[in-house]
Amino acid sequence: MIEKYLHQRNIQIFTALWFILAFLSQISFLSPQIFAKENTVVIIQSQQIAAYSEAIKGFEKGCKGKNLSIKAIYNLNGDTDEGKRIIQNIKDNEFEPDLILAVGVLAATLVKEQFTDIPIIFCMVINHKRFNLQGANITGISSEVSVEDQFAILKELLGAHKNVGVIYDPIKTGKIISEADVVAKRLEFNLIKTKITSENEVASALKNMIDKIDALWMIPDSTVITKNSLNVISKTILEHRLPTFCTSDAIVKAGAALISVSPDYTHTGLQAARMAQTLLNNPSTTSLGITQPDKLKLTLNTQTAEIIGVNLASFQSHPDVVLYP
Repeated sequence: MIEKYLHQRNIQIFTALWFILAFLSQISFLSPQIFAKENTVVIIQSQQIAAYSEAIKGFEKGCKGKNLSIKAIYNLNGDTDEGKRIIQNIKDNEFEPDLILAVGVLAATLVKEQFTDIPIIFCMVINHKRFNLQGANITGISSEVSVEDQFAILKELLGAHKNVGVIYDPIKTGKIISEADVVAKRLEFNLIKTKITSENEVASALKNMIDKIDALWMIPDSTVITKNSLNVISKTILEHRLPTFCTSDAIVKAGAALISVSPDYTHTGLQAARMAQTLLNNPSTTSLGITQPDKLKLTLNTQTAEIIGVNLASFQSHPDVVLYP
């Protein structure tokens, strides 16, 4: 009787152990993320502007269901001293994030200086090469559309064998112009360049080239692109019915340019979230370098097109086109 009971008991124990082992095996095989450590992220933005908000929303969306938890979003309000105070508070806090997303140049430069052992991803930094945003723990998404992509759109708009004017400060954007010389020649454009060192020279530079060019290319050069100079450029291009292209949808919406080729900001955030996942899933990898935006958009000003007499019909069926207004 006792032997029969012990035998049945052993069978029950064996069966229970078998089910437990089978269950653990299934969890291990099918759902390894159940036991995965939750990775924490802090977002630091330079200031509150619409483009930054779009990128952050994209990042938040990309983190959902990916074991990435956003613990805090800090706004530096465009103030360096405020930024240093916020970053010091983060460093003094016992909580240390696994990764930092820096949005905008102020956030990127301050974070780079203060965190050397935490992976950093930056985005929404115009002309990032000027700020030496490189390092063993630095990954970035360029906010510049390649010159190749810009001129490909221009060729679609105007055709080849055209004279394209550009005004630039060689200290700030000389490297872009050097690259553009090669691309323009390959795509059969004649690049007419004028150097300036002050925004006060923009009006005269534009006046001197206006009758020699078929289109004006506006590059992200802070000497050239100012509030005052945009007013001058906008007035001049409308008077002379001159197509103007750039990499800022804000300039197009302001009426100072016909067309822009720019990153899709929401998609930039999604791209950053994928990079964060790659970095945190591979601790031995601390940087993915600087990469181009995955997705671009075209913004066209239909009112400007009507005034200067440019037919945008071929672009209206183009993927990722935004017509304004």
